[in-house]
Amino acid sequence: MTAILVLLTVSALVGFVLGAHFRWVAILVSGLILATLAARVLQNEGFEFLAGIAIIVVCLTVNQLAYLIGAALTTRDPKD
Repeated sequence: MTAILVLLTVSALVGFVLGAHFRWVAILVSGLILATLAARVLQNEGFEFLAGIAIIVVCLTVNQLAYLIGAALTTRDPKD
């Protein structure tokens, strides 16, 4: 369970930082890296195939949502 929480936290932090500083291409590269990292971690933790896929999908979704939040916060008008 700790591995899942760590993967979700890392996904959110990476997505937020990328959204605040980089273009959309960075999310493609980070998605590939996060999926590979999550697959290795989950395999080492003994998760089954379908459970691992579900967790990876959730991690990538959290990553993309955090990216959108980071991008939205940095592109707001300073008057708001």
